[in-house]
Amino acid sequence: MFSLNEQKAIELGEAGEKAIREQNDYDALQNIEYLKEFGEELLEANLEKDLKRVVISLRNIGNKAVQKRSEDVASMALEVLKTLAEPSLEKNFSDALWSFSKAVQEIGKGAAQFQMLEAAKSAVDTLEIIGSGAVTKKMEVVTLWTTLALEEMSYIADKQKLEDLSKAAKDAREKIIKSSEAAGFIPREQIEKYPQIIAQTVGEFAELQNLQPAGYAGRPNEEFTEEEFFEEEGGEIEEGKPESEASEKKK
Repeated sequence: MFSLNEQKAIELGEAGEKAIREQNDYDALQNIEYLKEFGEELLEANLEKDLKRVVISLRNIGNKAVQKRSEDVASMALEVLKTLAEPSLEKNFSDALWSFSKAVQEIGKGAAQFQMLEAAKSAVDTLEIIGSGAVTKKMEVVTLWTTLALEEMSYIADKQKLEDLSKAAKDAREKIIKSSEAAGFIPREQIEKYPQIIAQTVGEFAELQNLQPAGYAGRPNEEFTEEEFFEEEGGEIEEGKPESEASEKKK
């Protein structure tokens, strides 16, 4: 069963998506603002699980905005994700931050594909903040996933011939890697192998092909949605802490 907080986040997200479908950017932006305020309340109350549902709702609105080419709404969703991610780092919400990283990744990749440069650059900046913070807080899964996301952003930017965006994503990824190595945390070799391991693992399961990281398959899936992961986040199954998160990706 969903908690009352999760139900509220779901309803706000669905209202935002409906507004986008109806080309009502004003109402979509209002619902993003409501989600921001609600997320701040959940942060104050240390309700990490409920906060994850806010992240999912922001992701859904952002994705819908990208599909409808509404860059202002997509950018606002990314801005709120950044605003909520920063205090989540301070609170060591590693479980929620994996959701933050995936949400920003998904919106940002769509923005890059459709050449929404402001939104795509915002996604890169937010991923850098999350990744750098994850290194400081020794969040292994979040660090690995965020560097993977930035590598995918640069891959898509290169395909779209967005040189500045590609450079920004590569620079952000390199900054996180160097920071990790300097801190004696995750070595470069492990970070480099991480997306390849995912590609090899999901390649064995046809039903998981939409999880294939862009640039690591014979027929890379640039869209790279993570619907299975997010469906679990919204359901009754608990993912647990980063160690169990990693095991989920290997299934």
